[in-house]
Amino acid sequence: MISALMLLYPVSCATQPSTSRFEPVFLSGQARYYLLPAAEIERPVDCAQQISVRYEGQEFTMDAWVKADANGIEMSLFNALGVGMGDFSFSDDGVSLNSPVFPPSFKAEYMAADFQLCYFRREALGRALGEIGLSLDVIGGGDENGLRSEIRRISEAGELIIEIEKNGNEIRYANFLRGYGYTLREAE
Repeated sequence: MISALMLLYPVSCATQPSTSRFEPVFLSGQARYYLLPAAEIERPVDCAQQISVRYEGQEFTMDAWVKADANGIEMSLFNALGVGMGDFSFSDDGVSLNSPVFPPSFKAEYMAADFQLCYFRREALGRALGEIGLSLDVIGGGDENGLRSEIRRISEAGELIIEIEKNGNEIRYANFLRGYGYTLREAE
């Protein structure tokens, strides 16, 4: 589990000053994504989720309680026995991950970025990604019940690097560049 999540924290020597208070997230070797304000969330989330992480043919599953709205994101992670694996939070004031299982080198900004790519408004994401040389293509949209059924594709120079498929209460995330993916299923 930890090794799969470490992929969210790629190593890079490149740095550049930014007006953001957060460390940049390298979505590719050159594209530095700066976290968006919490107000850009598409819709509030307050539910239990099952998270299945895939990396190199291995799959790890954990549970989470996720609360996210225009004020920020709070997430508590648990293993199958209900033992706490960590707490994650993001707001416009800061981002943190407190966990006995994640190494200190794991940066919470990477968890926040993946969450934003899945749950934040596509217009805001499109602008932010365009500013760093990436493109966001979206196929589909909402249905009459307000559920989103869409595919988000993030590319660099025509090469697909991330694909997010949202279908009702399930999100499938695949990072082709880094070689990991996960499925989020909201409990009903």
